[in-house]
Amino acid sequence: MARVHAKEKAQLVSRANQGQSSSPFVQTTKSLYLSVSPCAAHFPIEGLCAEHISPLLLTYYPPFEGVVLSYSNPRISEHPNEKQANNNDEVRTVFSRSIDEYGVTYVWLSAEFLIFQPRRGTLLEGYVTLQNESILGLLCYNYFNAGIQAEKLAKDWTWDGEAFVDASGKKVDGKLTFKVEDFEASGTESIQISGTLLY
Repeated sequence: MARVHAKEKAQLVSRANQGQSSSPFVQTTKSLYLSVSPCAAHFPIEGLCAEHISPLLLTYYPPFEGVVLSYSNPRISEHPNEKQANNNDEVRTVFSRSIDEYGVTYVWLSAEFLIFQPRRGTLLEGYVTLQNESILGLLCYNYFNAGIQAEKLAKDWTWDGEAFVDASGKKVDGKLTFKVEDFEASGTESIQISGTLLY
């Protein structure tokens, strides 16, 4: 399965953290109220990550309004967004909550998440992977599919029967920068991005 290269991801996260709201990559801290299965009672963080958090990777998660790319620093607490102890070696007891005779208990799990969260107007880069006379398909960041309808391509591009060619007759290929018009999430799968070159 293709992944965003670590160096490219770090640069994008760095730009996002510098306040550039146009970046589709968002790093944020989130807290989730999760059940701890009895089999994970001795290793609750590992159990919570395996059962609840890791399955979210590379899927669209509606509460986060984006695709979860990675998570780090998972920790449990009795309350959401509880501050982590200054000394990471300090052992802290966290009480989980049980409801009636239900077989599992609940705790808050907080972690730092990297989320792919494109918005209308965001500029993305993608490599041309598909061409026909009605659409140009692109692959963004080695994972996300995008499509640009023929009427949203540059006005001086034409279809020559095999590919789009620009005004100079050169085949359209390689990397393109486009603007996000919309995206659609299908269930818990990834997203399909619709874009335009008319901006």
